Amino acid sequence: MIVSILFDGICCHIEPPAGSPINPKRRSVLPNVPQHIRYIEVFTTDLDDASNPDFSFTQKYDRFGISYRHVPIDESKIELLNIVSASFTVLPSYDQRIPKLKAVEPRFTKIRAGLLKPTIAATEKVVYFDITAGVLSSGPAEGFRTVFQPPRNWPVRHLGQWVQLDVEVSGNAPKLRVTDLRPNGKVRELVLKDGADTITLGNHTDWDIHGIPSPVGHFVHYYDLADPRPSNPPEPRPGQGLGTGCSDTNWP
Repeated sequence: MIVSILFDGICCHIEPPAGSPINPKRRSVLPNVPQHIRYIEVFTTDLDDASNPDFSFTQKYDRFGISYRHVPIDESKIELLNIVSASFTVLPSYDQRIPKLKAVEPRFTKIRAGLLKPTIAATEKVVYFDITAGVLSSGPAEGFRTVFQPPRNWPVRHLGQWVQLDVEVSGNAPKLRVTDLRPNGKVRELVLKDGADTITLGNHTDWDIHGIPSPVGHFVHYYDLADPRPSNPPEPRPGQGLGTGCSDTNWP
C-alpha cells in the first residue's frame, strides 16, 4: 500500500552534509514559530478515537470541502513504522518548486549543529521526521509566482503547495510513532483505519489550517535555523508572492 505524507507549512527538509552523524536521506524539521501550530492531520473518516486514547484530536473542520481533524504536536520525533520501500528518489518537481535556502540566501551556509544530532534535543524546539525511503516530490504549484526581495540565486517561480513523500507500507494503513523529546517523554502510537493513505505533518497558523489566507509573513523564521543567522535576509515581496510565507524549503 502506498501512503502519502504531506509536509505543509513551515518545514525545512535538511540534506545531511558529508561527515554528518546522521544518515537519513532528508531530515524534515518543523520549527517552533510564533502563531503557528505543529500538528498531525488526517481525514475525519480515517480516525477512530477509541483506538487512540493517547491523542486528543480536534473536532472535525472543513477546508475546501473536505473534512479533517488534527492533533497538535510539541517537540517530538515522528516516525512511520511500517515502511516497505527500500529505495529513495527525488522527483524534478521537488528541486524546481521547493526553495533551496542556500540559493535564496547564499550566506546561509551552515545549519545549526543541534539539528544534525542522532536525536534532536527538546531545547531545539522542533518537531522532526527522518526520511529514509520513498519518492519525494513537490505538491501542486501555487497559483502565483513568488518573488524574493532582495533577489539572490533562487528564480522567480511558482512554489509547491507542500512537499510530498510517497512510501510503500505493509498492511492496510500507516502506523505512526510520536516520541516526546523531553527527558522521560511519552511514546505514543497513532492507529488509523484500514485504507487510510494520507497524513499531513503541518506547521501553520489556525487560519491557514481552516483555509483562510493570512496576511502575516513567516518565511523569515527559516533563517533561525542557520549558524550564524544572516542579517536582513531575503523575504517574499509583499503583494508579489508567497503571502503568508508558509512554504516548505530545503537545505542546502
